[in-house]
Amino acid sequence: MHRRPLWRRSAVRFVLLALLGWLGTGCGVVYPPPSVPDVVQKEIFQIGDPIALLTFEPGRNAGTIIGEVHGWPFPHLDTSEGISTGTFTYVGHFNVVSRTPEGALPEAAQGTRTVYFHEDPPQLNLGDSHAYALGQEAAIDAMSLSFGFKEGHRVIAVRMIAQQKSARVFAFKGKRIQPPATRDSAEEFEGEYSGEFGGYVLRSAGE
Repeated sequence: MHRRPLWRRSAVRFVLLALLGWLGTGCGVVYPPPSVPDVVQKEIFQIGDPIALLTFEPGRNAGTIIGEVHGWPFPHLDTSEGISTGTFTYVGHFNVVSRTPEGALPEAAQGTRTVYFHEDPPQLNLGDSHAYALGQEAAIDAMSLSFGFKEGHRVIAVRMIAQQKSARVFAFKGKRIQPPATRDSAEEFEGEYSGEFGGYVLRSAGE
């Protein structure tokens, strides 16, 4: 029978007791609520690794999203050629087009994103947005975003719909790869605000 390592079980118990103690105070609620370490989040909630970072500019009228393309972006291409699904990234910029009636929070946004291909799997870090745009430009997408905020703006749900507007040939091991003329995709994310990165660290909601 599979058993969790002792240190992990101890970490889980510690965090659960801390959260129960915080919830049981009944008053004097601390904002923002205490964050749960990644290792414990994965153990309890079975969440995936971070794949995107969403940041708003001051005033939340515009923003940026960087990330890894989730899955294989060009279904018509033969992935048996050895191209990894972790070699496509994107950088998107958007403007907020509508806000919630209560709180005037961003509700929907529109913009564009550029998809890049990295012949070698990139070493990505959400703190280094420049690395997401170092590959070969493969496509430009029109992008629509919708937002849902929870827990005092600390947690966000995001739906992103992308429609390819143009594509460019990219090279893999000397072979020229032609993306399809059209391509649509839809993704859903959930994330929590990170003071370290100044934005919302997103994980796929479909995992």
